[in-house]
Amino acid sequence: MASKPKAAKAAKSGPRLVGHVTPAERDEMQALYERKNGLVELVAALRENGNMPAGDAFYEKLVTDMGRTTTRFQTWWKEKGKLYGWEASPHGHWTIDFDTRQIYLNE
Repeated sequence: MASKPKAAKAAKSGPRLVGHVTPAERDEMQALYERKNGLVELVAALRENGNMPAGDAFYEKLVTDMGRTTTRFQTWWKEKGKLYGWEASPHGHWTIDFDTRQIYLNE
């Protein structure tokens, strides 16, 4: 008995180059990226050690800082995407290569 041929899967494309930014814009994003990642790592470490008391002044400051940093991070992408007319996708996101300042669309 012959088996049915399997349907071919659509090839998943890799990141696509869609633009670049200036050195100053790259530096701004790199600072936001590092701050955001640092805050995420701090929260993870505090949770792991059981040192995340809700309502504590430090906790509240941390949550506020994470919110502001995330908003600034997302706003940067939105503004630069609009300014430069980068290709976008409903299921994709942009990434930056900090060395080359190139912007890629990842789907």
